[in-house]
Amino acid sequence: MEDTNREVRAIQQQIWMTLSEEERFRKCGEMFELAKLFIVRRAPKDLNEKELSNFVFREMYGDEMDEMPFRI
Repeated sequence: MEDTNREVRAIQQQIWMTLSEEERFRKCGEMFELAKLFIVRRAPKDLNEKELSNFVFREMYGDEMDEMPFRI
């Protein structure tokens, strides 16, 4: 999604750089969790836990999840 013009992108970069590294890290984690929540909310209601995990993984990463421990 590169639909932001250069001027706005420069302003966003300036805003991000005024934050501490810890604050930037925290905000990125919050955005990740919010994205995951949106996916869970729009997932089909009849999925079991494993199917839901696979759905979330596929939506976030665009690929199927290998067998590995992953919890919502």
